[in-house]
Amino acid sequence: MSHEGETLTLIIERDSVCAGDDCDAPHRISIQVPSESTLAQVLDVIQSRRYLAQIAGHATWIVEADRPLAVMAQQWKTPKFLIAPETLIADCQTNDGSRSLDFRYWCQVDPDRVFDCLKSGRPLPDRYGRG
Repeated sequence: MSHEGETLTLIIERDSVCAGDDCDAPHRISIQVPSESTLAQVLDVIQSRRYLAQIAGHATWIVEADRPLAVMAQQWKTPKFLIAPETLIADCQTNDGSRSLDFRYWCQVDPDRVFDCLKSGRPLPDRYGRG
């Protein structure tokens, strides 16, 4: 069954990056995208809207639905994908069946290290740099 030409509503939510950022929490938006949009296309839209908080220094973000999908970093032009970037966003559902993307702030941890841990299945480094 083709859904070409239809639109999907995606719920997008991100973590706060500091106490001052909590004033606007929850950081939830919904966007409409064509149902045939890929994960890469949707992340481009989110980047173009400057949805992710900008901080002094570097910021690392883990993009999740039912599993980690990509890592984004303030200092990178493009995400690094843990699944095929051409995966249809319609196929990226959370465990409850909704269509949402969560952006988990992994502070200023080296995004390459976060990506490598997620890719290899190793535990993530402490997001606050302890230990």
